[in-house]
Amino acid sequence: MRMAAGVFGCVFAAVCAAGPEPGALAARQELLAAARLTPNAEHGAQLFETCAACHGSDGRGTSDGSVPAIAAQHDSVLLKQLVDFRHDQRWDERMQHFTDQHHLATTQELADVAAYASSLPRSPMPLDNVGDGSSLREGASVYFRVCDACHGPLGEGDALHLRPRLAGQRYAYLLRQLTETAAGGRPGMDAAHVKRLRDLTPAQIRGVADYLSRTSPDLASRPHTKL
Repeated sequence: MRMAAGVFGCVFAAVCAAGPEPGALAARQELLAAARLTPNAEHGAQLFETCAACHGSDGRGTSDGSVPAIAAQHDSVLLKQLVDFRHDQRWDERMQHFTDQHHLATTQELADVAAYASSLPRSPMPLDNVGDGSSLREGASVYFRVCDACHGPLGEGDALHLRPRLAGQRYAYLLRQLTETAAGGRPGMDAAHVKRLRDLTPAQIRGVADYLSRTSPDLASRPHTKL
């Protein structure tokens, strides 16, 4: 089934807001095209065999946090990241390689593999993939003050507004992404997002990452609905 009409509308707004840089515009246009498609998760499962080499067949990433868990991520969020890597709006040598048109030949294939990854269950992380607890209480407090309005109190994210599910993500990956964003090194983040994180101390960032890594991920990704 296609993306919900609300998601389609948010994607259309993102296309209209895209800057003049050709890569950014191409990424937004492909995202809009993907939102119009009906994904085939069965075909996506075949395509995911390539992704599994790094993300694991269960989509849970690597224990050192160098590769994130993508199981149960909102399909709209996964699509956004795929097109951004494909059009050089995010940078990672492996992801840029495997999202090119030699591996995912069409926009339909992007939609298919995103739908399959989104359908995978995400179970809670083992204790060796969460923080040490030293800043957990402060991190939870900071999260509810700074982050939950967009990402939800349980880190469930928002498929409609392309906000990622952060619950049950690996601590090391969360810490790296939060730290890079605070330093202005994470592409695709708006200035307000960067400022929120830049205003936090390193201990608070560690605490936020710890809180999210321990939060239950048992919130199913919203299903597609026809336009």
